[in-house]
Amino acid sequence: MKPNTSKSGIQGEGNYDSAKKYDEETRAFAESGKVEQAARAAAPRNAQEQEDMQRREREGRSHAKGDAKGERGEEPGRPKPTKEAPGKHPDGRNPIPEKVPGR
Repeated sequence: MKPNTSKSGIQGEGNYDSAKKYDEETRAFAESGKVEQAARAAAPRNAQEQEDMQRREREGRSHAKGDAKGERGEEPGRPKPTKEAPGKHPDGRNPIPEKVPGR
């Protein structure tokens, strides 16, 4: 992989300039007093739209990481895999390694 020697301003995974700009713009919006207005504009306009939004939120939350019940007591989307010691056989027995000739 070539090092980034261009003057494009791209910093890879840690783009600090973009993060700083985002933080500043977010803070400015929060302090502008337009948050309530934006929240009202984003609210569902009817019962069908509200149902759709709730269904999509449940779907999104089902993919989120979290503890077994989540902060709101919900069931997780997928069970966590069990952790086993390395080299342990799934049936609970340790297989005898085969002897390879010439070693």
